[in-house]
Amino acid sequence: MKKKKILFCATTPMNYAMFKPLHQRLRRDPRIELWFTAHHDCRALYRSVGLEGENLISHVRSLFSRYDMRICPSFYYERNNARVAVQIFHGCSLKNRAVHKKALAYDRLFLIGPYMRQKFIQTWHLHEDDPRLVNVGMPKLDAFFNGSLDAAAIRQRLNLDPRLPTVIYAPTRTTETSSSLQLYGKQIITALGSLPVNVLVKLHDRAFKRWKSSMKEDWNHILEQYRDHPRIRPVFDYDIVPYLFISDLLVSDISSVVNEFTLLDRPIVLIHVPRLIANYKRIEQRRGLTVCDLEQWGQSVGHLVSDMSDLAAVVAHALEHPEEKREIRHEFARRFFFNPGMATDHALKHLYALLDLDAGEQTLQTDE
Repeated sequence: MKKKKILFCATTPMNYAMFKPLHQRLRRDPRIELWFTAHHDCRALYRSVGLEGENLISHVRSLFSRYDMRICPSFYYERNNARVAVQIFHGCSLKNRAVHKKALAYDRLFLIGPYMRQKFIQTWHLHEDDPRLVNVGMPKLDAFFNGSLDAAAIRQRLNLDPRLPTVIYAPTRTTETSSSLQLYGKQIITALGSLPVNVLVKLHDRAFKRWKSSMKEDWNHILEQYRDHPRIRPVFDYDIVPYLFISDLLVSDISSVVNEFTLLDRPIVLIHVPRLIANYKRIEQRRGLTVCDLEQWGQSVGHLVSDMSDLAAVVAHALEHPEEKREIRHEFARRFFFNPGMATDHALKHLYALLDLDAGEQTLQTDE
């Protein structure tokens, strides 16, 4: 039997984290041939995530090949050269960047949660039973639940003080309209470093010049200055999941990692970014929506900080009172994610059906 060819598409290293669980399971199947492409330097991107011995193909060359399936966590790849195109998205935030009209060109949308599903239906006037909409979840977050992460080993690798709580700062992608990193990045790191905590700093790929050439500040250089700090650890890994897993508190703004962290039910502190929220409100209005969820209720899940002089005190309070906002965190987790811990199984079940292949032992039989 001729092998089924699947093309994975990425724009930055963090995209690979989105389809890594699928890659790891599909690679076991001798009936399937996997290929990997990227928007820019294909070899550099996949080399940065440690991918070796796989079929890599440049973006331009991939356009002249045919595939049985194309799997994308972003919208850059628009060539219709696969029998089935599957969108798996790179996150689910209240910015709703994922709820883009370009997504409607895909044969299947592997939806991350109930909120994303309803947002697609509401924004683009889709039928509830639109066959493109598939309830899957986020495979990369299965690691929170499946025992694959060893918290003690991760802390030891980072040389963290086991006596101290760990706080991670993970802001949204940097834009021209004022993310917390642009406005207060150095202040935030300094404030967190003043507390008796371990500090992890995990920036979006687009904060670095390598993946966004227009960046004015060299955050790679700035973070390197903290390498010898006794408690601050810059994280350059492409996958944030292990670092969320070992963190006792998240500091962010309007990043999708806020929703991801709710699955761990730990306190969240949010840096208020009104200009950025206003920008996404205008985008929602242009789509015909009268209510901006990000503005209305999107920041209720965390302790909000507008004045950076208050940050250290708010973080200390949240660590001392992790029970605060617990019910809201639980509600966010239910609202934003299908199938926590089993999303990979659900995704594979649907992928094999689309490929007209028997899944066999590649996936579990799970109920919708």
